[in-house]
Amino acid sequence: MDFKILHLSSARARVRADFRLTPDVKVYFKKRAAKIENIKKVDFYQDEYTFVVIFKEGSSSCLQEFFKLVDKEKVKNCYENPVAKAEESPYSIIMDALFWRAMSKLFVPLPLRAIHTWWKASGYLKDTLKLLARKQVTMETLDSAAILVSLATGARDTASSIMFILELGESLNNWSEKKSVKVLEQSLTSMDKEVWLVEEEGNRKVTCSEVRKDDVILVSEGNEILFDGIVMTEGASVDESSLTGESFPIVKNIGDKVYSNTIVVNGEVKIKVENPQVNGRIHHLIQLMKDSESREDTYHYKYIKLADSIVKYNFLAMGLTYLFTRSFAKAISFLLVDYSCALKLSTPVAYLTTIKNLIDKKIVVKNSVTLDKYEDIDTFVFDKTGTITVSKPYIQEVLPFYGYSYEEVLKIGACLEEHIYHPIASAVVSKAEEDGIEHEEMHTELYHIASKGIVSHIDGEKVVIGSRQLLKDENVVVTDEQKQIIAEKQEQYNLLFLGYKGQLISIFCVDIPLRDEANEVLTELRNNGKKVVLLTGDNEVRTKKILNDVTFDEVHTSMTPVTKFEYIKSEKEKGRRVLMIGDGLNDSAALSESDVSIVMSESADLSKQISDVVLKSDSLSSLLLLSDVSKKLRAQMSNNVKSTVSINSSLIFLGLINVLPSNLLALLHNLTTFSIVLKNFNIK
Repeated sequence: MDFKILHLSSARARVRADFRLTPDVKVYFKKRAAKIENIKKVDFYQDEYTFVVIFKEGSSSCLQEFFKLVDKEKVKNCYENPVAKAEESPYSIIMDALFWRAMSKLFVPLPLRAIHTWWKASGYLKDTLKLLARKQVTMETLDSAAILVSLATGARDTASSIMFILELGESLNNWSEKKSVKVLEQSLTSMDKEVWLVEEEGNRKVTCSEVRKDDVILVSEGNEILFDGIVMTEGASVDESSLTGESFPIVKNIGDKVYSNTIVVNGEVKIKVENPQVNGRIHHLIQLMKDSESREDTYHYKYIKLADSIVKYNFLAMGLTYLFTRSFAKAISFLLVDYSCALKLSTPVAYLTTIKNLIDKKIVVKNSVTLDKYEDIDTFVFDKTGTITVSKPYIQEVLPFYGYSYEEVLKIGACLEEHIYHPIASAVVSKAEEDGIEHEEMHTELYHIASKGIVSHIDGEKVVIGSRQLLKDENVVVTDEQKQIIAEKQEQYNLLFLGYKGQLISIFCVDIPLRDEANEVLTELRNNGKKVVLLTGDNEVRTKKILNDVTFDEVHTSMTPVTKFEYIKSEKEKGRRVLMIGDGLNDSAALSESDVSIVMSESADLSKQISDVVLKSDSLSSLLLLSDVSKKLRAQMSNNVKSTVSINSSLIFLGLINVLPSNLLALLHNLTTFSIVLKNFNIK
């Protein structure tokens, strides 16, 4: 039995135990903590292993005192003899409801029960009148009609039973949705990201879980701000549209507040962390998922509308049944049993379960719309670098000029590139680390030019790193000898150029091999009738080298962010449904324009935020897995409809022939509805 302190501040410690914190263990921990004067309270996290100890300022020594008070035998007893209430389950919800209903019948006088029944029925009546005022006839209208008709005919027990079953069904539905969202949250919180921590010795890369209150972090252009905090440097622009809806970036000054789930779109910013929790972005993502369910182009929305559209036929069938049979007992079968309830309740669970299971397979899908659209996609558009090729290229060769040493040019290159996301930039930084070359900041403010590179200054002299076009734009001289070297090397490698004081001082030769699974995935897509297209900013020579091993229907080279965007737009205008999979800031516009956008795990945070899907597995095989899961989801939705129709039709028939009384009919309807909901937790 052991404890590990994950975070420690002056008044708070996050601790992980190597044993599960059951409800009884949590109660025991709180009792132990209460015996220590300096401990204010103990709170617990969802993962059942992590807890936080909040103590008086500067009293961290109380932690060891608390650990000593935790007795192994006492903890063992908590496991062996549980008494605390465990997490709610469908069984516990049903049993609790039945217990309290039995207690009310045994101990509450009949007149009081009658008053209570009429009082609850009045609430249903008010809700129904509101719906009718809006000219809406929904399943709630059907439920209210069943209750009111029962009361009007003197069947008070039937009305009471219907309301009991409805409330029980609502409790079970709330449980199922909370359960699916909770599991989804747990899956998302396990994905810990890295940030730059600013220290006196220099910047150090750490995981988000290591960040504490009052730490200073550095966030560069294109990256997501993961924590709420205070700006320590000025000049950076932040996109806060995820919070405010405002599309224009906000320039931040010293002392301004910034918030998690926003993006630095220009410059870089140092932030003093106020809240070390990163869950805000997770809640935002879940809200996006829930909001997407009401969009008219989703199957979810269509099924809900279908469910409500069926209700009027229940009323029609009830009227006709009573007209021909003069039997209220038979007619009410159409009020007690409906086809809409199961469809309405099972659909969100099916979507959330599918999204959670995809996350377990390292595929983050942000909304249900994407799952609906995916199977209709007929055009798959790929970026090259970091997408068709591996996400982590490496520096094969470094060529210094003008007397600069290998170490000098790599140091300059790494200190510039460490602030910018791009696979090639990461390769330069990794090469410096591999060779043990330290690269403290020598430069002034950085200016990132999309698809071209970086411009800054060192010792008052302009320094640039990026493409050949950037050298031309910044008037960097390339000698004839260097041009010859470039012509030779670009046949085999991607080239990254470093210019300083108006001269080309180094060429970095970058090797970016094709992904192992690329050929298999592209072949499968083409066999399934999909059009596959390659859009790359690279030149035709190097692109042809890649194409020796894979086949595309179309290949377009030397593409800019603008021309990529225009291509996606033109394909959509032709009536095609387009999916774009890219990597990096230069793909952001094209990703936004596509019907479905996908990015790899190493993509810039801006690209991740605007995308519909993030492939945390960093594998193109996830595209085929997505297709398989989307098909299974559609099949499950179809099965929901078939099960709903067959089961409820059988119940109505049994009610019509007087085999089932109304109370039992209502109970069976709600229980079978919940069984259909439960099946949707098993979509794999």
